Amino acid sequence: MKRIKLSLLRRLKFFLPVLMVLFLCLPGSPGFAAGNAENPEMLQNCTASTESTVEPVIETVPINPDFLESLQPCPIEPLSLVDRNGQISGTGYKPSPVKLPEPVTPEGRQLVRASGSNLPPVYDLRSEGKVTSAKNQGKDGSCWAFSTIASLESYILGKEGKTYDFSENNIKNLVTNSYPQGFDLTPSEGGNALISTAYLSRWSGPVDESQDPYNDSSVYSPTGLPVQKHVQEVLLLPGKTEPLNNEVLKRALLEYGAVYTTMYWNPAYYQEKNHTYRYTGYQPVNHAVTIVGWNDYFDRNSFARVPPGDGAFIVKNSWGETWGEDGYFYVSYYDTKLGYEENAVFTAESVDNYDHIYQYDPLGWIISKEYPGSLVAWGGNVFLSERNETLKAVGFYTTDLNTAYEIYVYKNPVSGPVNLEQGFVAQESGRYTYPGYHTHVLRSGVAISAGERFSIVIKFINPSNPGPLAVEQPIVFYSSKAQANPGESYVSPDGIKWEDISAGSSEANLCIKAFTTVNKLPEADFSSNVTAGISPLTVQFTDRSRNASSWKWDMNGDGKIDSTARNPVYTYCSYGCYTVSLTSSNSEGSDTIIKPGYIEVVPFSINSASPEKDIITFRGEEQIFNISTNSACNVSWYLNGENRKSESCVKNSSHKETINSTGLCKVTVVAETRSEKVIQSWNWTVRSWNPWDSPDSQEGEKISTQELQEAIRIYLNGLQIPETGAELTKERLKELILLWQEGSGRK
Repeated sequence: MKRIKLSLLRRLKFFLPVLMVLFLCLPGSPGFAAGNAENPEMLQNCTASTESTVEPVIETVPINPDFLESLQPCPIEPLSLVDRNGQISGTGYKPSPVKLPEPVTPEGRQLVRASGSNLPPVYDLRSEGKVTSAKNQGKDGSCWAFSTIASLESYILGKEGKTYDFSENNIKNLVTNSYPQGFDLTPSEGGNALISTAYLSRWSGPVDESQDPYNDSSVYSPTGLPVQKHVQEVLLLPGKTEPLNNEVLKRALLEYGAVYTTMYWNPAYYQEKNHTYRYTGYQPVNHAVTIVGWNDYFDRNSFARVPPGDGAFIVKNSWGETWGEDGYFYVSYYDTKLGYEENAVFTAESVDNYDHIYQYDPLGWIISKEYPGSLVAWGGNVFLSERNETLKAVGFYTTDLNTAYEIYVYKNPVSGPVNLEQGFVAQESGRYTYPGYHTHVLRSGVAISAGERFSIVIKFINPSNPGPLAVEQPIVFYSSKAQANPGESYVSPDGIKWEDISAGSSEANLCIKAFTTVNKLPEADFSSNVTAGISPLTVQFTDRSRNASSWKWDMNGDGKIDSTARNPVYTYCSYGCYTVSLTSSNSEGSDTIIKPGYIEVVPFSINSASPEKDIITFRGEEQIFNISTNSACNVSWYLNGENRKSESCVKNSSHKETINSTGLCKVTVVAETRSEKVIQSWNWTVRSWNPWDSPDSQEGEKISTQELQEAIRIYLNGLQIPETGAELTKERLKELILLWQEGSGRK
């Protein structure tokens, strides 16, 4: 009898939570009768039906059976997570209440196929340098957080070539029951890809690992840390249908990087020698891992349970680099769980893509709703603008493969989420191949004033999966903290008659977000390629203003507008200093910057010349002449009227001359532009060589007997002349002898 009572207690412990969940999800509980809205109105260009018909009632689609099964107090098949070294390695996958769409219809028709060129037989993100290192989750049930971050880091590494290390600790703690925007779970009770998506899509993360390091015993993390990226899209890839149906996963690896996936882990199926795994049963998945590649040739005999064919996925685990093959292992294509259920790709954008997010769904997609018998449903969220801003994009979930959608934006909605009198201010449409979280960027932004109400209305058209509307609402033991207020979310079967979703589900909201950029006053600034030069001076101006949408330039300080281009080109023809001003404007106002004397137009001139005056040198000595001009020009050098050298388009020019005869010479340089010319000249006196007399000495060309004797001694010993450091060659010694003879009268 005692055994029977214990058995009954265990069963009640399981079935009571399940019954509570099922009761809360019955059509009568979250659903409501449409048609109670006051003065229902149509979308513009629609005609209301006057026929008396039974109003459709919105209902919740069936809860994921795996989620209900997970409410059991213990696993169906007990297993040990302690390895042979005594180390505890956690798992932690917790199914979502959402039942993801099947990739095939009941008739077996494939709903989506990956397209593109033939796939390589082997692909490994490790070899491509597009995967970060393996981390260790320890004993905590946070595998889902590690797989999420691994996918996100791999995506960024592939797209940007930059390595990030995001905090798994922050995500696994901030979504738990310790926080107002958390689920009913503790860090050890696990999570899933939709919990990760909720955390990332509401801009709680990702944050840097250094600011919240991983601790498998922690339950609290700091909030408000700097977010490193904005996650605007999460793709929920369809699961496998058979062992070799791997194309979608493979193409996702090629295009996006590492793929989040789930599996059933039991160490009994792991072959430690080859780091291989193949599960052959049908237990519910219990572990999230990350696929980083594949090998179609991987030997089937490497597995403990030999499959019927070769091939394996290369999988990154979250049990540290000392486990497996540096943290990785190989899972057979013939594993009965890996890749069949929850597969996801997490992408990221820069944090400056948008300034603000409007949302009512911090817990994200919890359940799906539908109008029975229809795969079409309308949903709309009404928001109140907090500032002057521009609506740039819309975020939402699609719940089926190949879902089509239409987006309508209204200002000042008066009948539910619409304003038929004013009409919509934006209307766009599209289609997403995979279910998941998406961001549709509007072709043109919608200006919204502070305190103005605006709405996002979306028509969802699912091809086959029921429940087009993704909804956040409370579910016991999972999302009981979900909250809502009347006037936030509306639903409609046809876009004509609208009902506040909270009328039937008091704490339910649609998963629709709005992304805006804040309208800020402009800050005027500019630069230019030059600020000084000769006439005509052509200047390229570059606008460096912030938040500007229009520009007015005054190029010469006369108070008149010379250009309204953003980056104008202007030519100055007259000499002088010019003040330049720029007025930058946007819808919020304007700002002006004035730069006095910013542009200077000067005559063409030689800035410097050397030698600075006329010169006297000894014959046979090389003389260098230099000029520098204030603008590029053509330069010609002349010696006694004879052209010796010409150069084009230079600002600095040099010329070397050596004269072996005595006398007076004239060196002239002519520098000219298209419109101006300048000339510089030097008188050059060349004398015979005498190292003891200065070239401009009044003593003449005489040399004493003592100086000649000293010169002979220097020559014979290979020395330099002390006064000048000059080399005394045989030819120069002969010159000195001639000078001595002339001076002494011995010639």
